[in-house]
Amino acid sequence: MSSTAPVPPGRQIVPMKHLPGPIAAYGRPPSGVEYLLIWIFVACVAVAGVFAGWQFWHTDRIFSGVRVAGVPVGGETRASALLRLHRELTPYPLAPVYLELGPDSPEGGGAAGATVRRWALGAELLAPEADLEGAVKLAYHIGRQGGLFERTFSQWQAFSGRKTVWPEVFVSEGVVRQAVGNAASEVRRPSRPAIQIGELSLPARPGLDVDVAATAHEILTQVASGQTGTVSLQTYSTAPPESAAAEPSQDSAGADPSAAEGGPAFSSGSWAAEPVVLRHEASGTAFALDAAQLQKIMPGGDPGYLNEEALRFVVEGWANQVSFPAQDARLRFDDATSALTVLQPSRAGQRLNVDLTIEAVRGALTSDERTGTLPIISIAPAVDSSRLGELGIRELVASGTTYFKGSSSTRVYNIEVAADKLVGVVVPPGGVFSFNSAIEAVSGANGFEDSAIIWGDRTAVGVGGGVCQVSTTVFRAALEGGFPFLERHNHGYVVSWYGDPGFDATIYTPYVDLRFLNDTDAHLLIQPVVDGVEGVLSFRFYGTRPDRKVEISEAVYEDKKLPGEPIYQEDASLEAGQIKQVEWAKEGLTATVIRKVTQNGVTREEAIRSVYRPWNAMYLYGPGTVIPGVTDVEEPTPAPATEESSGGDG
Repeated sequence: MSSTAPVPPGRQIVPMKHLPGPIAAYGRPPSGVEYLLIWIFVACVAVAGVFAGWQFWHTDRIFSGVRVAGVPVGGETRASALLRLHRELTPYPLAPVYLELGPDSPEGGGAAGATVRRWALGAELLAPEADLEGAVKLAYHIGRQGGLFERTFSQWQAFSGRKTVWPEVFVSEGVVRQAVGNAASEVRRPSRPAIQIGELSLPARPGLDVDVAATAHEILTQVASGQTGTVSLQTYSTAPPESAAAEPSQDSAGADPSAAEGGPAFSSGSWAAEPVVLRHEASGTAFALDAAQLQKIMPGGDPGYLNEEALRFVVEGWANQVSFPAQDARLRFDDATSALTVLQPSRAGQRLNVDLTIEAVRGALTSDERTGTLPIISIAPAVDSSRLGELGIRELVASGTTYFKGSSSTRVYNIEVAADKLVGVVVPPGGVFSFNSAIEAVSGANGFEDSAIIWGDRTAVGVGGGVCQVSTTVFRAALEGGFPFLERHNHGYVVSWYGDPGFDATIYTPYVDLRFLNDTDAHLLIQPVVDGVEGVLSFRFYGTRPDRKVEISEAVYEDKKLPGEPIYQEDASLEAGQIKQVEWAKEGLTATVIRKVTQNGVTREEAIRSVYRPWNAMYLYGPGTVIPGVTDVEEPTPAPATEESSGGDG
């Protein structure tokens, strides 16, 4: 039987060889070369598609695999990367710098077996500051510079983990000089002339001093280069003065010769008799070292050797007299006119540079005039009231509101005090708002009164009850504005004053704070509005509204836990048979709020999670009261006894 299909009537089969060339070619299977070309074409299209998708996904993101000081920031937007770096690299983990005094120093004398002395200057001492903003810019530019091949190769290096950006690190020269000076005070040794006391002869001995400036410069150079290691303490010998002779006295005849090791007694020569004066010409401020002070500072009468500890004590006293911080302007925004009013003008601060003053004293001691310049440094305010037009405060950016009607009079008072301390606060671009820094200590001395707070596992009377109403309201405004949070804590249990769980923020000065970053390009003015009669508190943030969309979900509640059995506690202030409920049962739960911030086509999503523990009802009863069983009464709305955070001011 033939397998050939029947030919329909009116049709004719034409052999392939009689067809035109191109049609005949398509009628046969592709050759091996054609298969290869097809697969190469498909692969190129696929690679091009993946590459295009990769570029599109990273349009406003740092390329995957990039790290900053070991912290992965690939796939992050610049704003989210900066936020992450602030969280993980503050304070900056600078490796220690080791000061070393080796056996080849004048102190060691090059002797075999001489002790090597080392001092560790760690991050907690040097207080380094890293340019995280600059590091983020460098990280973002990886894979975006050069031609196509160079960009692609750079992106591949980043993806394979071979691209790390190290931020520029800054250390205060004054801090370094002080650290070196502390080490120097341990090794400095005054020179000593040859001394003849009766029949006792002591040979001359050279002194040992430290070049603080040179050593500090080497440390600063090393830190600036991104390297830390060992730096030699720069020392030098000081020649002994001319020989001195002394007749034995009743006091010294039987003295231990080793007592002379400390150097000669103070001599009232010209070096110590004439006062040293340092003056700041612009302000007219001047300080002088008189003969009595010079005797303590220069016990040997040699200006080459100073008791730096004694001199530093004097200079720090001067610094306390003339130094004061800069004062930022406080402002108010008028919604009707969009005008700014200065509530508190800015003021430049000043400080006395202690280390430079010590060096100025050294120079004055060896000068003919015995005078020097007092290095008073001006400190500019971060918010200058003379430059209001440059602040960018022109419109409402965000707001938040909470309610406290029914609060006790002391709680209302504390709310008003805390809100008043935030009136007109301005946060510069890239600056961090700290609630605790703004209100300072929550104490009676700072204007707060006793009210109900959460203390441990119960509500108690303490200073500052009601302050967390203010921190919660600030939190809600920052939440609405899309500002990144650096620190936020929920209350220990669900608090009725703050409505739905998950939207509160507790503080406890100075340990538990509310902090957020002003990630806009303008200054941010914080302006509270308190209505004590209606019990309404609002915070309004003014600045320049960023081009972003903020979406906040409703809270999702899970992991609910029932409270335990009621707690009964005897209270001698109650009469027999009297029972009083002071705590109301609250179930524990976990609340999750999702915030999406979309800016420049990129969405940043974050889950704000709050864990609340169960809270037991508590009853007080008078002595001799029989408690067969107590029925939990209905909690007042809101509960005046459930106000604040666990363990504190809130």
